[in-house]
Amino acid sequence: MFQNFGLIPSVRGGAVLVPAATRTRREFLDFVIDGRPVSSLFDGQDVVSALATDLPPRALSREVDRLLLRGPSSLPDGRQVLYCCPECGDLACGAITAMITRHDDLIIWRDFRRQDSQDRELESYPDAGPFRFSADQYRNALEQVRSTQNW
Repeated sequence: MFQNFGLIPSVRGGAVLVPAATRTRREFLDFVIDGRPVSSLFDGQDVVSALATDLPPRALSREVDRLLLRGPSSLPDGRQVLYCCPECGDLACGAITAMITRHDDLIIWRDFRRQDSQDRELESYPDAGPFRFSADQYRNALEQVRSTQNW
């Protein structure tokens, strides 16, 4: 049985925290599974999806290719970054990663982890996934990112 996969516009609010520190407002496309934002599975984590809408078009297209398994993983073990630091996007700040695999007409997201380097996994999320999507629905949702200018 497949879960429904989609994307929704989301915002991480900005703020002035102390006179010399700010929290940058970020707009991004959040992953949605069966009507629930995936980010809600990681409450307390200050992250945005890898599909930040302020990325240059080429970088956003690269992220789509990576999620579609058409480009190389950003991590040497084949894991994919789903959520990253909202300030800089750097893995060193911590990211939520998962294994994404394709089997015929099925896409599977499994083995969710928090990482802060290419080889160090800090925490696993055993209650997250695995999630199974129709490859066509998954591809169509992600391909819309390339063709939609304003989310």
